[in-house]
Amino acid sequence: MRKLRKHREAIIAGLTGVVMTLLLTFSLRYADNYSIRDQLDAELYALQLEVRRELQSHMFGFTWISRQGLNGPAWVDEGETVTSYYRQFRTLYWFTPEGEISARYPDMPTAASQVPQDIMFWLHKFNHGVRYLISADSMGEHPADLLLIVPQLEREPRGYYAGLLDTNRLLHLIIGRHITEGSQFRVIRQSDGGILFNYASDDSLRTQWGSDRVFQLFGESWHMELWPSPTRLQQMRNKLPLLVLISGSLVTTLLTFVLYLLGVSRVRERMLEEANRELYDEIEEREKIEKRVAYLAEHDSLTGLANRNAVIAHLKSEILRLREQRELIGVLLIDLDHFKEVNDTLGHNIGDALLKQVAARLSELHVGRSLLARLGGDEFAILVSDLQEQKDLEDFADEVIAALDTAFHVEGYEIFVTGSIGISLTQTGEEDAEELVRHADTALYRAKDKGRNIWHVYSQELHDELSDRLDLSKKLRYAIEQNKLTVYYQPQVDMTTRKVIGVEALVRWIEDDGSMIGPDRFIPIAEDSGLIIPISEFVLQTACRQLARWRDLGFNDLRMSVNISGRLFQLPDLTEQILFAVKSAGIPTAYLELELTEQVLIENSSSHTQFMHDMRDNGITLAIDDFGVGYSSLSYLKHFPINALKIDRSFVKDLPDDKDDATITQTIVSLARNLDIGIVAEGVETQEQAEFLIERGCTIGQGFYYSRPLPADELTQLLTQPDGAIPVKIN
Repeated sequence: MRKLRKHREAIIAGLTGVVMTLLLTFSLRYADNYSIRDQLDAELYALQLEVRRELQSHMFGFTWISRQGLNGPAWVDEGETVTSYYRQFRTLYWFTPEGEISARYPDMPTAASQVPQDIMFWLHKFNHGVRYLISADSMGEHPADLLLIVPQLEREPRGYYAGLLDTNRLLHLIIGRHITEGSQFRVIRQSDGGILFNYASDDSLRTQWGSDRVFQLFGESWHMELWPSPTRLQQMRNKLPLLVLISGSLVTTLLTFVLYLLGVSRVRERMLEEANRELYDEIEEREKIEKRVAYLAEHDSLTGLANRNAVIAHLKSEILRLREQRELIGVLLIDLDHFKEVNDTLGHNIGDALLKQVAARLSELHVGRSLLARLGGDEFAILVSDLQEQKDLEDFADEVIAALDTAFHVEGYEIFVTGSIGISLTQTGEEDAEELVRHADTALYRAKDKGRNIWHVYSQELHDELSDRLDLSKKLRYAIEQNKLTVYYQPQVDMTTRKVIGVEALVRWIEDDGSMIGPDRFIPIAEDSGLIIPISEFVLQTACRQLARWRDLGFNDLRMSVNISGRLFQLPDLTEQILFAVKSAGIPTAYLELELTEQVLIENSSSHTQFMHDMRDNGITLAIDDFGVGYSSLSYLKHFPINALKIDRSFVKDLPDDKDDATITQTIVSLARNLDIGIVAEGVETQEQAEFLIERGCTIGQGFYYSRPLPADELTQLLTQPDGAIPVKIN
């Protein structure tokens, strides 16, 4: 027992290490299992979305064909063209109201001429013009086959457009493109348990690792299952739990052995010796710390330069010394441009080394009596005294920019950085130190705003401009609180008929005296301050309610477009807010269109992607605003559910004379038509522009040629023009 007491610490350490190692190993294995299940569920969800997207694509295409093609049985004559675009259609039909199959593609003389009773049961329940997707039952060649039907019951000839969809082939194509190698996939009809599709060769892990989802169809439910093969499961496994178990065991063994050695040594004597040594070390360390604290109070720990405290103290003394002599004192505030990219790309160690080299290079520059300091981060300051005129300081700022423009060599990397400089000088001789630094910081902000790698001198005009911006921000906040914002509507016109088919909601700020503050002034401020969020909510709710009023007046085909700011994606309940605004107004979701900028798509965060799919699933359409002026990428046209492109006005304003704009516009129109998405031209101001766009296939436009943005009551008068056509010119 005495021996055990000597080694009590080693025993406790060993037991604790074993327990912690096992707990950590099991925790990591549990987390690994959870992660694998998440991956499988995400893969199955992606497959389900792809199946839904393909089915919706065929449904939308079939609906469009039934409304745009030949009426009655004659539409089947276009079967070869239809099936060349939508290859998953097995057969195309025309059913009469009595159930007779009067047309079929491809024609099979021996095929049945009457619709089976199980299909007739559904036909009598269908309404005119609505698309339906049902199980093909006895008409199909495979249990998974589906039948797409669009009734035509309110005009001659009466009957049903129908297309037999080869779902089994469709699923094979989707699986071939989107499933991960080693994944097992199966589709089962939920009503009777029949297997509709099977892409599985190994069922051993189905019960333990299977992920399942229910896919709802008209009158039927499919049960989708996904599970890994043993080989893929092994590939998905994380090696970390095993490494933790091995390393934990080694560390525990080593620690136990070390504590065992300490237990058999003369611990008390060593503790006494170390206590005395620690006492002397503590005294010596305390003296070092006190000296270090005194040094750091006025110096930067990284570069050894003066810090902000030293700058303010030195500036105060210089102001007092030179106030009687009326000489100038200047402050240069230097900020390295895009320094964060160096830290993010090469690491903070390289960034710190770069800051040291910048400090050394700036130290080699001299003008008058000067003090170089680092204020923090990548910001430096130079205080210059004994100046005779402002130009001396401006010339010195040029030297600083030129010095920074030469490459820095840091640990094998060649790094180029530039600097933006804000300059302030004593004007009246009554300025204090904090005020001069603050003025330099204001000038630095303007230098960055003007493009970086330049200097800017603080002036009263700059101060007044920033004050006006701050004042406008305050007025905007008050205008939002007092409901002084309003919504104008600019028509979107079918340029071939001059009929208004939609409107775009645009916010306007009208003061009490009737003057209007342009959106180009207050929208950037709203974006920077976050006020764009309540403004966007106001515009959305107002636009939805106004659309409901127009629908009450009989304008049932009018579509409302509303801009969505990228700042709104910070809201966790953005989807719910939009759907609430639509439902509260009582309008169909299909008549609301949200316009997003290309920047929103470029960010491509998971929240943005989920939002756009949520909108599509709820019937709300999406359009890309100002298409072509940002970082256009064709990939997001493929991956995101985009319904329309809006050609930016910068490409339209010089049409048809500018060859480059004409080529770009033609390319955008062709791209939209080939992708089967809508196209709208912004900024149409002349008849020549309209004719050019119509000839290229862009028939929808908006701009001053048709109408400026109008209040709701004036636009109502415009909508009630004879034949619903817009006048030749609206000023």
